[in-house]
Amino acid sequence: MIKLKRIRRRYWVALVAAIIGLILTICTYFATGIYSKDDVAVITDHSIKDTLVQKNRDVYNNHDETRKQVLHLRVLSGKYQGQTFTTPNIYYPSQMVTQKYRAGQRIFVNIKNGDPAIQNPKRDWVLVLVLTVTIVLMIIVAGKKSLGLIGSMALSWLLFYLVIICDVKLNGSGIILLFGAADIVFSFFSLLIVQGFNRKMLATWLATLLGVFVSFALCYLIMHLTGESEIKYETGDYATQDPRGLFLAQTLLGILGAVMDEATDIISSLYELVQTRRDLTVKQLVNSGRTMGQEIMGPLINVLVLIFMSEALPMTIIYLRDNNSLSSAFGFTLSLGVTQSVISAIGIVLTVVFATGCSLLFLKDKRWKAGQKE
Repeated sequence: MIKLKRIRRRYWVALVAAIIGLILTICTYFATGIYSKDDVAVITDHSIKDTLVQKNRDVYNNHDETRKQVLHLRVLSGKYQGQTFTTPNIYYPSQMVTQKYRAGQRIFVNIKNGDPAIQNPKRDWVLVLVLTVTIVLMIIVAGKKSLGLIGSMALSWLLFYLVIICDVKLNGSGIILLFGAADIVFSFFSLLIVQGFNRKMLATWLATLLGVFVSFALCYLIMHLTGESEIKYETGDYATQDPRGLFLAQTLLGILGAVMDEATDIISSLYELVQTRRDLTVKQLVNSGRTMGQEIMGPLINVLVLIFMSEALPMTIIYLRDNNSLSSAFGFTLSLGVTQSVISAIGIVLTVVFATGCSLLFLKDKRWKAGQKE
């Protein structure tokens, strides 16, 4: 009965959160006066006139079109509020660098001398809606623990913002030390909020730090010994800072995400095992940690590879369609991502050892007899 009441309470809280989130989404959608840089306008057309300007074909026989939309806008904010404008929008159906607009869509415009320039669609309400769905699902699945998860997410975003501000002020100097310290702070507060300050949290934190920094140091040593050949830092989207340093900072953050996830899974499972089996020996604990690691390693590494592939797929297709060879496309679009994935994979493998070792250090039962320790 008590469990049923808790479940009902959880769903009621999720329902309240959903209602509040939907209200905030609607308010964000209709918000107009909170933006200082651009004005908000709405496309008043019921049917947008869309005409073909020309058909395009490059030397590699790739086909595209240049199309023109005639948009009628009504400004909803700023000194031009209430006024209507007619403006053209040139776009390509591939929509790589241009945008096709639809009737009734809200957009940001910059109006100078009575001439509106379309900036981009107004999508902030979509972010609020996605955040609402995420929070509601977390409440349904995690219950009271969702408060800690939400707090951890909010704190991580705040810390990340502060780290970026520091990096900008330092102009990239000491970026590896900065993001290395950020890894320590991120992992500590994330685990502290979710798990509380206890032996399990300390074991997870230590295993995470060992997995991150040992794998990073190992790969940095290998990169140094090989002269960092075939690592094309110049292909990264880094315009204002040292591309090499920023790549290494990216790698530190990437390793942290994978390693902390694995360390939490292994140590939490071993903690429950220690609590339920008082006759557990050291050898059994080590074997259990190794078995769990073998089960987790494969899926985690595959997830990393799939995330990387999905991110790099559009640019890879573009390079191949422009008649580049596979090796050339790999060098310009995949080399950095592959390097990061390999470093993270090494961290995942090493974390199995570190998580099991930290479990022996922090989670062992004092009542184990010396004869049980094998």
